[in-house]
Amino acid sequence: MIKSLKLVNFRNFSEKNINNFELKNFIVWPNWNWKTNILEALAILSNNSILKLSFDDLVKFWEDYFFIEIEDSEKQKIWFYYSKKDKKKNFLLNNKKITRKKFLEIIPNSVIFSPIVMNMMYLSPSLRRDFFDEALKSCYVDYESLLKEYKKILKSRNSFLKAISEKKASKDDIKFWDDKFINISKKIYDYRFKFINFLAISIENIKSYFSVTISEIRFEYLSKISEKTVWEDIKNYLTKNLDRDIILWKTPIWPHIDDFDIKLDWVSLSKFASRWEIKSVIIYLKLLEWIFIEKKTWRKPILIIDDLLSELDDNHKNILLSKIVYYQSFISNIIEEENSFYIKI
Repeated sequence: MIKSLKLVNFRNFSEKNINNFELKNFIVWPNWNWKTNILEALAILSNNSILKLSFDDLVKFWEDYFFIEIEDSEKQKIWFYYSKKDKKKNFLLNNKKITRKKFLEIIPNSVIFSPIVMNMMYLSPSLRRDFFDEALKSCYVDYESLLKEYKKILKSRNSFLKAISEKKASKDDIKFWDDKFINISKKIYDYRFKFINFLAISIENIKSYFSVTISEIRFEYLSKISEKTVWEDIKNYLTKNLDRDIILWKTPIWPHIDDFDIKLDWVSLSKFASRWEIKSVIIYLKLLEWIFIEKKTWRKPILIIDDLLSELDDNHKNILLSKIVYYQSFISNIIEEENSFYIKI
């Protein structure tokens, strides 16, 4: 459990120390940005993010670096340091430098709740893909590196398609990038289907939230590939559509084009359910996310709840707060709650 937090040159804080965190922590301040920045620091140190800003934008104005330090209940001190000047990151454990891999193995994982998450089923598919990727990054140290490598290979294949279109390269040579693309995609899908299968099995328990009788609720992954034939499906698709890819300079089959839906008696959730029911389902999906992380890592993630309780009615607040009692949580809201630690910034 995190017991204290120290910030230097982070966002609007020159220096800030917060001690004696408890299991449930409410962060109170009239200016919302200050509270979100505290939560963002905790998210960054858990290899996550609420704001999705570059590290340069997290450095306080007129400063060259920031660092974040936490101390846990075992008195371990974990540091994350970033230099804006040379774009350098340093990771420390008890004042000794460690590798990024070691850092990712010891940091607390996190699950983030925010208003945009509660609209996940309505907004861009990228939010739903983020839901997958954030969970998998928390569980598997190499998953984030795979995503970065995938983007590089995808960009290179698209550039080669453009070169073929402009008669600067031969169509026969695309096989090199096809093989790289298929192999990296297969590795990503191998991880992704672990989470997909977990959700498909676990989703049935959401039925209790619906006001009408539901005979079937199903998690449906939307993709051009199937789990057992990933390599073959991508290979066949790329070969069949090569001429179109050359015209468009794009690769139209990939992990980051996939999506998912939740079907209620074969009808899409967003078309069938009420806003209340959809919020309940999303809260439950996030619950499944942190259960999946705990199962795979054998560690409880921290829960970061930013600017969300004000968006929920009392029933949904109670659903969420009743589920998090065994997890350390950091909540930016002003709410009367017994046995909670209030942080006045």
